[in-house]
Amino acid sequence: MKDTIRQTSHMLLKSINQQKVLFLIYSEGPISRVELAEKTGLSRQTVTNIVNRLLEDKIIVTGELMDLEVGSGRKRVGLHINSGHYYAIGLELAGKYIRGKVYNLRQEAVASAERTSSKYGSIDVLMQLLHEVIDELLTQVPNPSKIKGIGISMQGLVDSQHGIVLRTPGIGVHRLPLKQLLEGKYHIPVYIENDVNLLSVNENMNGSLKESSNNITIKFDYGTGGAIVQNKQIISGSSFVAGEFGHYKGFYGEDAYPCHCGRSGCLTTLASSSGLSVSIKCTLEEFAEGIRTGDPKFLSLYEKIVNGIAIAVTNIITFINPDSVLMTGRVIPAISPEMFSEIKARVLHELPVTVNNVQLIHLQDKPDETKLAAGLVIKHAFEIPLDTLSL
Repeated sequence: MKDTIRQTSHMLLKSINQQKVLFLIYSEGPISRVELAEKTGLSRQTVTNIVNRLLEDKIIVTGELMDLEVGSGRKRVGLHINSGHYYAIGLELAGKYIRGKVYNLRQEAVASAERTSSKYGSIDVLMQLLHEVIDELLTQVPNPSKIKGIGISMQGLVDSQHGIVLRTPGIGVHRLPLKQLLEGKYHIPVYIENDVNLLSVNENMNGSLKESSNNITIKFDYGTGGAIVQNKQIISGSSFVAGEFGHYKGFYGEDAYPCHCGRSGCLTTLASSSGLSVSIKCTLEEFAEGIRTGDPKFLSLYEKIVNGIAIAVTNIITFINPDSVLMTGRVIPAISPEMFSEIKARVLHELPVTVNNVQLIHLQDKPDETKLAAGLVIKHAFEIPLDTLSL
């Protein structure tokens, strides 16, 4: 029994050490064996053994000689990931479309597929379209056995830990075990995350929020969603709805339109493309055209939407005290080029002096969500299994 435990511990440590080396080659490559030993704390012989295994399996490749020290004249072989050896599928699941791309390990797209629907109507229709996109992508991959996983960025509530969709876009509240269903069909690891959480993580790691520690991201798009980050960690809440700013009560009286959540007056009823479509039977483009032509009805509604968003953001900042708030999505730039500036001015004017050092940021060109979803797969492929260290 002790020998079995000892052997299991040895194999686990070996796996962890290899992941440490692989992660550094992926994130910092080209990198030399000497640097790998220094940064991991492993012996040079251990690093050499790991590198030889990875080279033999063609997971990594050697590159050009690189300077070990500037001006020293000493050279070392640079190691980097074999970008064509593995692939990741990234999917964007939205209210009216499913887009997918296949990426190599350099996150270069090598295949794409898409399906659209005016309304899914049922889980069966949604799953059929999802299968069609995945099946089409698989036919375009040079070697499907090299796919490391499927990442899904989706508009809706997600229990990402268990891969369960709690509210499906275009359908409503369900507990859809999407990870289990897809893994059972394709026998490939599946990772699912809410679209705004995924965007927030990306912006916090290497985007507009990389210098921030405590921030909020709000996306005004097909729906209205958000993400809260504290000390660089996503706050999900006890039932995965923390940051669902779309259901902040922003409108009252005759402007309090019914919301799909069962209440009325939520931000998303007017501050989203689907909300505008349902509440006032108007598209984003029609709304923007009405503002440009000076239609009194649209100008009045525009004022109410700007004011509703500004009040909501002001109160959210006051309660949570972030150092930055990032706003993104199609709604704001589609309605008016001046809309963000007007919201920002009103927020800063109304904020208490104790929190008015907050930075308000508008992200117009957000990353491709299929790429962010594929990044989920790559992250899991190279992450160090820290949760197993206590075994």
